[in-house]
Amino acid sequence: MADVVATRTDSAEEDAPPLARLRGAAVAATPAIGLYLLIRMISLEVMYVLAAHAHVLTPDRDVYPDGSIGNQWRKFTSFMDALVSWDARWYTKIATHGLGGPVGAVDEDGVPYELRLAFFPLYPMLARPLAQLPFVTPVNALLFISFVSAIAAAWGLYAIGRHVHGHRVGILLAAVWALAPAAMTQNGAFTESLFTALAAWALYAVLKERWVIAGLLAGISGLSRPTAAALIGTVGLAALIAAISRRGGWRPYAAMVLAPSGMLAYLAFASSRLGGVEEYFNIHEQTFGAWWDYGENHWNMITDILIGVDDENAAKPIRVLSFLFMAAFVVMFLLLLKRAPWPLVVFAGVTLILSIGGHAHMSMAGRHLLPAFPILLVPAIALARFKTRDTAVVLTFLTLLSGWYAGWLPFISGQAI
Repeated sequence: MADVVATRTDSAEEDAPPLARLRGAAVAATPAIGLYLLIRMISLEVMYVLAAHAHVLTPDRDVYPDGSIGNQWRKFTSFMDALVSWDARWYTKIATHGLGGPVGAVDEDGVPYELRLAFFPLYPMLARPLAQLPFVTPVNALLFISFVSAIAAAWGLYAIGRHVHGHRVGILLAAVWALAPAAMTQNGAFTESLFTALAAWALYAVLKERWVIAGLLAGISGLSRPTAAALIGTVGLAALIAAISRRGGWRPYAAMVLAPSGMLAYLAFASSRLGGVEEYFNIHEQTFGAWWDYGENHWNMITDILIGVDDENAAKPIRVLSFLFMAAFVVMFLLLLKRAPWPLVVFAGVTLILSIGGHAHMSMAGRHLLPAFPILLVPAIALARFKTRDTAVVLTFLTLLSGWYAGWLPFISGQAI
């Protein structure tokens, strides 16, 4: 009965004027957005308390190398330090001064300008105009973009969940995404929220066969991060199938052209600045230790944990936790195969492959996998079967656990986020 009501409601919305449809969609998504914000607020508060406690216990402790400018060890004094660390420091630079000066020159910190080109520009450039306003710092501008993007992402997740399994699953999909192990980066100066918002709405457009919108959003996403290749490929494949099936007229062809345009444009721009595409990838490998290694790095860590070949890997709790998280992620992906339309499955699967196949520290797996939100349909569907009271208890417990992990990861374990 609920599915019939939802279908009738969707049909009525399709027939309404555009502004009325937008208003109705916003009203329907309000519970999902509200629950998302509530969970994130509580989780960040728990993170704040744990960070403050850790600083009181060991105020002079060097937590970990920042992993960005100068790779310096840092003493974190508040949870805000973690939210603007690592990639966020580079985004702050770009939001403040742009992509920088000529190749070979250095900025005021002695850092070569060309290193900024390793970071895709969409996120910091959206914050840059805000950072020029009086009383608005670049960090505040970046955090504001993340906040708006997180709301847009929660709305997009709700729309997909509702389209696939109904209103209740849509709400819970947004809620479960708020609980993910690295969800703190959704509210930090990172690209996870922005890219997830673009991916969610692009995939929703694919499901509704709105090809031009899907192509545009996929094209824009290509300016946000390299793993946008998963979304670009999914949109392109879906559009190709629609074109072969002669659905949508010229629009699927437009989507196939638009989807890769952003990423290709930025790679061409960065390569021209650096003197070639090989130099661009050399920056990633030689400066940031990021390259495609076919999963060798993750495989070595996993086998060390499982059979104890390397005591250092097997003894680190963060790596054990990361392995368990990745294993759960794979299991949920397998369960997703029968529960979601194929574009969602393909996007989640390719995102998983790109995240595991690249050379990176295992503790970053949670952040890299955040955009693979279709996998979270599995727990969202399971929670939707619970009574409301039981669902509230589970969400409350997981919210506190998510906040604990957000504080434990940088301040206690001393690992990257």
